[in-house]
Order: sequence, then structure tokens, then C-alpha cells
Amino acid sequence: MSSLDELYKKMLKNAVTDNDYTAPEDADKDQLDCLLHPEAHPLVWRTAPCDCAKNGKSSCMSVCEFGAITSDSQEGISIDDKQCVGCQACIDECKLHNLTPSKDIMPVVETLHTYQGPVYALIAPAFSGQFGDDITSGKLRTALKQLGFAGMIEVAIFADILTLKEALEFDKNINSEADFQLTSCCCPMWIAMIKKLYHQLLPNVPGAVSPMIAGGRTIKALHPQAKTVFIGPCLAKKAERREPDIADAIDYVLTYQELRDLLEASDIDLASLAEDDRQHASRAGIIYAYAGGVSEAVQKTVEKLNPNRTISIHTRKADGVPGCKALINDILEGHREGNFFEGMGCVGGCVGGPRAIIDKEKGKSHVQSYGAAAKYSTPMENPYVIELLKQLGFDTIEDFLGKSDMYNREFK
Repeated sequence: MSSLDELYKKMLKNAVTDNDYTAPEDADKDQLDCLLHPEAHPLVWRTAPCDCAKNGKSSCMSVCEFGAITSDSQEGISIDDKQCVGCQACIDECKLHNLTPSKDIMPVVETLHTYQGPVYALIAPAFSGQFGDDITSGKLRTALKQLGFAGMIEVAIFADILTLKEALEFDKNINSEADFQLTSCCCPMWIAMIKKLYHQLLPNVPGAVSPMIAGGRTIKALHPQAKTVFIGPCLAKKAERREPDIADAIDYVLTYQELRDLLEASDIDLASLAEDDRQHASRAGIIYAYAGGVSEAVQKTVEKLNPNRTISIHTRKADGVPGCKALINDILEGHREGNFFEGMGCVGGCVGGPRAIIDKEKGKSHVQSYGAAAKYSTPMENPYVIELLKQLGFDTIEDFLGKSDMYNREFK
């Protein structure tokens, strides 16, 4: 019988080259169903029964910060998909290598082959350098079009829009030294931590969606028949996509590793492709990819928005789950030393995501170079942001702050 990885690679190659989704005769039915219908399965798949929990608490249970893994007399462990946020700590900890992340790639390939409407790829800001030192956004856009996507949109442009939204909310709501704001952008693990473990801080979290969700909703507002595929370094984005109040935005989530597999199965040589460069984001949106980028983006935008504020913005950041917990505990104990707080669940931020391809420091360096080449510093001077908001019916910044329901959510 083929292993899950062997089955995955064989079926992906057949689907890409021959539009053939027939399973090999020796395929495990459960593994096959996971590959063909990932939405019906948890974010973390078990490839074999686990017995490491029979004599007590297993190591994967110990590293789960969200109580998603419990002991199971039949299978060893049980994973509660409603509690799992996709941090991948259990996968990394599993000594038997019996846990593996969900793969959405087979339904995406089938959609590219059969769907009659446009399918758009939304690429997360951390993509720079992930597919090779010299692989530009223009080459990647060409490759995605060859795969059948109608176009590639950099999610950094929606990070620009969310930066503007959070800066406007800070300017409106932070009016005394006692006031503070926790960013709601970007990291689903940060938000999950607040929702599940520190619920008392939710009033300090503006109800904004993430750039991924903002991107999906924007595309579907402008192109109602479109399908949307987010591509990033994060398993947690697959969990975010499934949350009921925002499940309208993104149809599928692929990781950079899944996209690499798709490109290899399609025999696409990225280096040889023509450029199709259409950078629309400011540096502020691009630097969301690494720890500290969100707070820097919002700080610079607040300062441009209202340079004469009585209460200045003072940011603090944390990355990695332990670091985020320590920051939140400081806030709860009154040791704030700031009024705008950013958390990233992965060490280094999104460039350190568990499904990234390259080392986080190298990834950060590539993002910094790409951001430095951007024409605009913040969304305040980015004409693409203003034009996009006008297309969505926002004539002024005041309209955007007061009526931006499509970019709002209600945390519970």
C-alpha cells in the first residue's frame, strides 16, 4: 500500500497532466478521502494509530496550547477540530511522524480544470524568495496564469487597506493614556489565543478581518462569480478560512509548499518565465510578512494621518506563542508600556510560518528588499488603495471608517 505522501504525489501528477483523479488500486480509502475532500476532515491528519498516550499524556498533547488534543482509548489521541487553530506544534512534536497537515491541492486543481468562472490566486506577503532568490512576483504571476488562474493578487494591497483601517480606529479610539488597542490583523493564532484564553481583552481588539479575508471579500464584491485561493506559509490560515462568520471569503487555502508541489508536477520552470509585474502595495503592506511589520505599518500611518495627536502611538510586539502569552500577561498585569500591541504566533512572523520553504531570516531579508523597492511608504499615499476603495463605494476616508462592514467581523 502506498504511503500518504506517495499517494499524494501520484494523484497530483495524474490530475495535473491527464485531468485524471482515479485512485491507485492499493490506495487507502481514508487517505484518499482526505486528499479529495479535505474540507470534511480536520486540519491535522493522522496517518496511523497513535499509542504514545496510553501510559499518560503524549508529547503532542503537552505542546498543544489550545486544548485540542485529548487521550482516546481507541486511537491513542483525538484532535478536536473546533479547538485546533493550525499552529502545527503537534505535527512537529510527533515522534512517530503519524501527524500531517491538511492538503487542499486536489480540489484546487480540479477547480482550475472544471470551474467556468475566474479563479484568483491571493499570495501572502511572505512570498518573496520562497521559490528562489531570483523568482520575482512577475514570474510567479506568469506561472500561476499558466496553471489556470485568472490572475495573481498580492495580499499586501489588502494589508494596506487594513493598515489604514486600524490607523483610523486608533486615531478615533485612543484618546487617553489608559486606552490601548490590540491589532486584529494578520495572524489567526494571535486572535485565537485572545478569543480562547484571554477573552477579557476582546473589547480592545477592533473587529477587522485579516488581509486574507479582506482580499477574498473584495474580489468577490468586484467579481461575484470568482473563486479565491489563498497561498501562504501558514496552516492556521486553513483554520481561519473555515470560521463560520468569514467562510464566505476564501474557497481554498494552499501553502507555499503545496504550490511548489503543483509547480513541480506541472513541470513549470519559474526561472525561464516572462515577467508580469504589477506591484500595487506600499511598503507598509509588504512588511506584514515579518514580526513587527504590522505595528510599524500602523504606527507610520497613524503619524501621517494625524501628526499632531496628543496621545502618540507606542507599539509593542511579540512573536511565538510563549512570547505572545508573555506580552498579554504584561498587559493584564498593568505593565503595558505601549498602546498598540501586535502578536504573531510564529517566531519571526509569517516568514517563520510552518509551511514556509526557506529559513525565516532569509525570508525576512527578501521581504525587506521587496518592501524597500515599493513606490509608496504607507497606504496614505498609495493611489491604488484610494482607487480600490472608490470601486467599492467609499468616496472618502470617513466613509471607509464608518461604513466598512465588508471588512468587519464580530469577535465572540
